[in-house]
Amino acid sequence: MADISIPDFKNINKKEENSRASVENKRVLIVEDIGEMRLMLKSLMTSLGYSKIDIEPSGQAALKRILDGRYDIVLSDYNLGGSVDGQQLLEVTRKTYALDHSTIFMMITADTAYEAVVSVLEYQPDSYLVKPFPPEAFMRRLGRVVQQKKAFHNLNQARLHKDWDKVIEEAKYIMSKHAPYESLCLKSIGESLYAKGEYKQSKTHYMLITQKHKNLAWAYYGMALSEMAMEQYPAAAKNLETTINLSRHFLSAYDLLADAYEKMENLDQAKNILISVLEVSPRSPERSKRLGDISIKLQDWAAAEQAYSRVIRLNRDTINETVDMYYDHLQAITNLIASGHDNSKTLNDKFKRSLTRLRIIGKASPVAVTNSFRIEVQQYVTRNHLGEAIKTWQNWHRLIQEGKASPLSEAQEYTLKKRLGLI
Repeated sequence: MADISIPDFKNINKKEENSRASVENKRVLIVEDIGEMRLMLKSLMTSLGYSKIDIEPSGQAALKRILDGRYDIVLSDYNLGGSVDGQQLLEVTRKTYALDHSTIFMMITADTAYEAVVSVLEYQPDSYLVKPFPPEAFMRRLGRVVQQKKAFHNLNQARLHKDWDKVIEEAKYIMSKHAPYESLCLKSIGESLYAKGEYKQSKTHYMLITQKHKNLAWAYYGMALSEMAMEQYPAAAKNLETTINLSRHFLSAYDLLADAYEKMENLDQAKNILISVLEVSPRSPERSKRLGDISIKLQDWAAAEQAYSRVIRLNRDTINETVDMYYDHLQAITNLIASGHDNSKTLNDKFKRSLTRLRIIGKASPVAVTNSFRIEVQQYVTRNHLGEAIKTWQNWHRLIQEGKASPLSEAQEYTLKKRLGLI
């Protein structure tokens, strides 16, 4: 963790750079769903001289704010209501570089279990506090992080400019001055070697680290990244399995391990890995979508239907809801019915719900309307409900004539009518 006490660092309030004059232009975001805690955190930051303070009660709203504009400090609760918790907020924003490494991210949680896993998380906050805590503890933790960010300022600037040689130079300098930061510096060096395309050197760098420190999950992951780049897929898979054994919450390791198994054309194992990561982090529409796509390739229609159903649940009524996710789900149900696996009322009801929602969100798109009718006809034909299929085609054809559905080519219309026995 970055929250390390350095003997020669002084209290935040005694440093000139943290005076009111130096913080007045810094932007702070407080993400907390409990009103009393929001007020307390705002009061603490105001007492330190921060005035540009935004507050959000939900992770989803906070994510939008961060993606729209840069913040210098983010104070986030871990257990937020809604679809995005504090850890997901940290992971998404670090991955997208919406929060670069110069931004302070401090996690605040009432969940004591967080203390047990934070040291092995892939994306770690700069510091964390377990509720309840006295104001002095907050000031002390924040002060330490501010000092760490100051020590890493030049390195983080070089990282922003993708000057990887400079990152390596700065990392070595910081290690020579501040031994407790060795792990962070070694990680930065490995990432820089990889970014430079020096995969053999980065693999060797990480390998040397694992020889001295057997339990650093990120080092095994770094080695695996390098091996993937060199197409050493079995070796990468082995190191990724080690990464996951050391850190069950190292989510990117599961993703990369699924990549490795796909490269080795072992789709069954790739599917199993995605099922495993969704047990650890179930609120990931991207991984659910990937599980559905791999299940389709394996013709595991039941697994595909469940995966696409999860995608819909996670994205419904959000900006990420699209017609494509309903196409996927409806096609999986149709294939499941065609396989004779399940023709139950439950499955038919799922089909109707997805089809209805598809037509609601896609009603302004003639292409989406046509595709919705295409898959409905296909579903009726699959179930040998020819009369229903013909009625659906008649409604579809009427909408085509009204310009509300995109037209078929002559060949497509001929094939469809012949299939329905209309020719």
